[in-house]
This record gives sequence, structure tokens and C-alpha cells, in this order.
Amino acid sequence: MVQSFSKGKLIIIEGTDGAGKKTQIDLLSRYCDWNHVTHEMFDFPQYYKSFFGAWIGRYLRGEFGDVGDIPPYFATFPYAADRWQAKAEIERALSTRALVLLNRYAPSNAVYQSAKLPKDKRQEFIDWEFEMEYVQFGIPKEDLVIFLYVPYELSRQLLMKKDPQAYLGKDGKKDIHESNENLMREVEKVYLEFSKTYPHWVYIDCVKDGMILPKSDIHKKIVAELKKRNIL
Repeated sequence: MVQSFSKGKLIIIEGTDGAGKKTQIDLLSRYCDWNHVTHEMFDFPQYYKSFFGAWIGRYLRGEFGDVGDIPPYFATFPYAADRWQAKAEIERALSTRALVLLNRYAPSNAVYQSAKLPKDKRQEFIDWEFEMEYVQFGIPKEDLVIFLYVPYELSRQLLMKKDPQAYLGKDGKKDIHESNENLMREVEKVYLEFSKTYPHWVYIDCVKDGMILPKSDIHKKIVAELKKRNIL
């Protein structure tokens, strides 16, 4: 029997770079296949699929300058427009009563761009960013955010082991965000604040004794949280 919902459920996998988001969303998709749960997946940014996703790839390669060269209020637009381009597809998936799994979504924009601002300016930006995406662009609001937490020191090591990313050119290892240690430390802080502030965020600790947990253990934690909320 195929499981579906009275209405679609929108689930985001969030986390700092190197936290294993793509691995976990793939494992979750496989779990859904095995358990006959109707589902669809979306990855953001859509580097190879959308006009704005391709622009983001150029931005992250540093073609338009470094992190501090483009103000957050401007840098956020291509990311938001990239999701807007997928709006109809996401709404269609939700209309089929599917579990919709997203690798990053609007919260990523709010976290990474607000982390570039002084602390007393961040909340104003976050409120503006969410209004732009959820109200003005009208993208669907998520039901749950699964936040994979890996401390910066460890995530930095994991990033070096990642396969090269084609959108980053020759090196393919780090983008202008990942290469900026100060920014990434602030990103970590903002993510942790979000996980404590928003009730629909679920904090998943991916580390034990200074080492990242096996991917199967992290997957089990995610499934347990989804079952607790009657999503799986």
C-alpha cells in the first residue's frame, strides 16, 4: 500500500556545508521507496537547472567579487528567484499529497546572508527575507526543518573530502562562503539560534566524541523524528 497524506508535507534538510545534507536526503528518499511513501525531491540552488541557479554558481565562484562585495539584501535575490522558479513544481508535488523533501530552502538564504550583518541588524533582515520569499514570491511554507549540526572545525575537515563541484570550476572544493572562516563561524551561530527559536525546527546532533556519526546513525535519528511527528 502506498502511503500519502491528506495534504503534502514539505520537509527541509538544512545544515552547514559538509554536514551531509545530500547524503541524508538520498537515504530518506530510499527509505520512502522501500516503505511505499509517495515523495519528491528538490535541490537548491538549482545550479544546472534554472537561470538563477546558474547565476548563483557564478557568484559562488567569485566572478562578481568576494563575500563582502555584494550586500546581503542584493545577494539574496538570485537564491529567492531560483526557488520561485521551482514554485509551480513544488506546489504540484504537494497537491499529489506527497512528502516533498528539500535540500536547502528559504532558511538557508536567511542564515547565510544575515550572518554577514552585525548582530543588531540580523533580525530585521531575516524578517524581510522571509516576507520576500513566503509572502511576495509566495513559495510554500515548510512543515518541518531538519537541522544537521556539525561543528565548524569538523565541517571544515569534511569539506576537504567532498567531491569537486562542477559549478565551482577547476578547484571545485570551496566557494566564496566556505572559504571565509569568519562567515562560516557566524553561519554556525545563526543556524543554532534558528534551531532554538523556531518550533518547527528539529536539531540533529551529527557528532559524538569529536567524530561525525555514521551516516546510517544520522539517518535513523531523522526517521525517528519524522515518525514522532506522524510524518513517516
